[in-house]
Amino acid sequence: MRDMLYQFGRKTKVLGFCLLILVSCLTVVACGGGTATTGNGTIVVATENDYPPFDFLRDGEHVGYNQALLDLVQERIPQTIDQQVLPWQGILTGLASGQYDLTNAAVAMLEDRVDSLDFTMPITEFTNYYVKRAGDMSISSIEDFSGKRVGVQQGGVTLQVLEDVVNEQLAEMGADPAQAVEYEAFSEAYQDLENQRLDAVINNVVALAELTNERPETFELGTQVGDKMYAGWVVSKGNTEILEPVNAALAEIKAEGLMQQLQEEWLKVSFDDLPDKPMLPGDVPMPTN
Repeated sequence: MRDMLYQFGRKTKVLGFCLLILVSCLTVVACGGGTATTGNGTIVVATENDYPPFDFLRDGEHVGYNQALLDLVQERIPQTIDQQVLPWQGILTGLASGQYDLTNAAVAMLEDRVDSLDFTMPITEFTNYYVKRAGDMSISSIEDFSGKRVGVQQGGVTLQVLEDVVNEQLAEMGADPAQAVEYEAFSEAYQDLENQRLDAVINNVVALAELTNERPETFELGTQVGDKMYAGWVVSKGNTEILEPVNAALAEIKAEGLMQQLQEEWLKVSFDDLPDKPMLPGDVPMPTN
């Protein structure tokens, strides 16, 4: 009898230990333990590779406004940053699948992204304008986009702006829509615009201001397209463990005047009136749930 009780006791302890391990594993999975982002762990940051002046290569080194800002954030958060530089098209899907924890690409704050992404505070204004060839008299307003070939970024906000703003406005006028020509990188779109394979390109005002200032003999800045817009960094929905320290770091950088300094250095313009919280186009407060 004593031996039977002893064996029973051993089996009970083993079973209890196994159950404890199982519960621990389930807890790790439930808490997102598939990524090393707990405590003083590692944040996997996806960075866009070709979007000057925000992100680009110079002499083989990745530089730009977002990179300079990320370097300051790294000094203020406990986690180590594991940065991966890649084309824009794979970034948001990578966030959704858990491949990346954060992107420091400039992501436009749009309503259809609120359900799957959480934004930091704005890091720049991101209002869209169009650019055309210098001296081109065939386009002077959005009304002239009817039937024109317009360059936009594949999977980016500019495609949505063309469809939801420009073409809707043209439809209300009874005019033919503009034709969207999608590109992985805006540099390719600018090249096609210069070579008369496009009539215009839509992009944010910062990128286009840099382009037209550097090449005024080739490109001319047009007018605003759509509402005032902002951009921020993003994490997957509900990932407050990363969002909160990164947001706190950005707020500190902004309060110290360093964000504005980086904007002047890299963007050649500063936005002193950026909101402290993410906002949808037209300065509409972003939903909290």
